[in-house]
Amino acid sequence: MSRGRHRHSQPLHRLLPPLTVAGSAVLFAAGAWAVSDPVVLRAIAAAAAAAACGGALLLRGWDRSAGRRVAELETARVRDEWRTDERIAELEIDLDDSRELRGRLENKLRTKRAELARLRTEHADLLRRYATAESERASALEKRRQLAIEAAAGSVSAPAMALVPETFLRADEALRNLSRNAARQQALRTVEEARRRDVEHSGEGDEHQGRHAAADASGSGSGSGDKPGSPAGRQPAPLPVREHRLVPAVAAAVLPYAKPQRNASRAQGGFDFFGTQTPKALGPGTTHAQDDIADVVGDEALADAKIIDLTVHDETEQMDLRDLRELRAKSS
Repeated sequence: MSRGRHRHSQPLHRLLPPLTVAGSAVLFAAGAWAVSDPVVLRAIAAAAAAAACGGALLLRGWDRSAGRRVAELETARVRDEWRTDERIAELEIDLDDSRELRGRLENKLRTKRAELARLRTEHADLLRRYATAESERASALEKRRQLAIEAAAGSVSAPAMALVPETFLRADEALRNLSRNAARQQALRTVEEARRRDVEHSGEGDEHQGRHAAADASGSGSGSGDKPGSPAGRQPAPLPVREHRLVPAVAAAVLPYAKPQRNASRAQGGFDFFGTQTPKALGPGTTHAQDDIADVVGDEALADAKIIDLTVHDETEQMDLRDLRELRAKSS
């Protein structure tokens, strides 16, 4: 058991003062009944009065402590009420903020939903348009195929070029003549340029000579008055223009020093590489069917299946392979 002021139990400590006052009052009352001596009775009466005063003081202390406790409890209650009111006000403010935020979020969500609905509608429209376009395209292709089948059934097939050994021989000969044709064209261009330069130089010489002759004629007419038949009165004849002719020697002399150029067009003879120059035996019915197909699908779509000979527009740079062949022959 612990010592000090915590020795007695709390309930006993609370009940000790009132029990002492009550016991003293009972004891003094019993003594007054038992004793008949006046002095003793007076003493007992004085002690009973003192016990009554002590009881009154004790009751007064209890009243004060109870009032103090009540005041503290009242203060705590008021404080709790204030705190509760403040907390309620804060919660109301938070509630207003939450409601405002909820309203903004609802408006934003409503806007997003409207935009999403609009995008879905646009997507559905695009899908519908795409499906319509695809169906129209499929219908057009089907009509084009049907028209092509009908036109092919009514048209006369063009004669195909037979692949015979003579055809390959002619193609090989044409390929071998490519370099020779290029050299011939280069020589022709070189000769034409030289002829043009000579003509220009001759024109300049004639112009200077005509000026000198006019000056001499004016001087002779004003001075000695020569006869028209005299040699001084005669005008010198213009120099003849030199003409160059294309000879193999000129071509051989010019070709090695000429810079190879890209030719836009070359004459390849009369050989037909792709069989497009063969006349086609097409009747008026076939031509009418072709015109109908062109009206439906367009000239460009109708011309897709044709083979176009681009040999005339070939711009391939020609190379002189003689040096390479000589080096290869020496190395081998």
